[in-house]
Amino acid sequence: MLRNLLDFFDNWGSALLALLVGDLSAAAISATLVAPIVAAIDRAVVENASFNRPLLRTLGTHALCSLRQPRRFFNTRIFFIVWTLYATTYSTANATESLAKEFLQTADKAAVGTMTFISTFLVNTPLGVWKDVRFAQFYGTAPSPITGSVAKTLMDPTQPATVASTPSLNRRMPYRGVPAAVCATFLLRDSLTIFGSFTLAPQLSAAIPDSLAANPNTKTTITQLVVPVLTQLVATPVHLLGLDLYNRPHAVGLSDRLARSRRNLPPATAMRCFRIIPAFGFGCITNMGLRSFFHEELRSKPRAT
Repeated sequence: MLRNLLDFFDNWGSALLALLVGDLSAAAISATLVAPIVAAIDRAVVENASFNRPLLRTLGTHALCSLRQPRRFFNTRIFFIVWTLYATTYSTANATESLAKEFLQTADKAAVGTMTFISTFLVNTPLGVWKDVRFAQFYGTAPSPITGSVAKTLMDPTQPATVASTPSLNRRMPYRGVPAAVCATFLLRDSLTIFGSFTLAPQLSAAIPDSLAANPNTKTTITQLVVPVLTQLVATPVHLLGLDLYNRPHAVGLSDRLARSRRNLPPATAMRCFRIIPAFGFGCITNMGLRSFFHEELRSKPRAT
């Protein structure tokens, strides 16, 4: 009897481990697909807010660079930072759902969604702040005057600052500390995005009438593309405020900060809405699709007896 009990737990543990491997694989593949475009967008937004560089032109420059030199781009720090953020976020969401269903034996979407939000928020938020702080340090306003070729590359929109040249530029710019207010604004921004992407979007899928979409997968796709985008209407002003607090840490009136953020708000909102589609729209859809595929493949294999 003891032997049978040990075999049961061994098979059960192996099955759960296999599901978790599928979760991690789906997350890694999805993050690899979305990281290049997200990195290009985030850099363009930071440079636009810091130097008023043309947003679309800057985005096009960085996107073309990643396409023309993919091997060099995939070896840069910005790709590693963005990939780490989304691979960890997707992995946490996947693993939380698998563990909740396995140990709690519950199919309650609200309960699973709440646990997924809490765990994903705890993981994504510090990594998101780390990512944005690093981008602000890499591409934001330098703490000391910059001259020569570096200044020309950063300030002149006609100079294509390539992704491959980023490390050399970074080494010439000393980093400074991050004010608590900057971290607080990034925390608020990320909480809005995570809640809309991993909790609100799945729950609202059932609210779509069958006359609009009868297939449950179609409903999930619609909400996963629309809801995260709508959250950026609230999150983008918070994001711009955080960048301004970092770029201008000295005493500046609130009206002045809001005026500057308002000036950059339309293009930044459009860009972040566009950015959220690959990150938490198609990224989440790809992640969920791959996760379901891996789980079905694993469940279809007979367990060892």
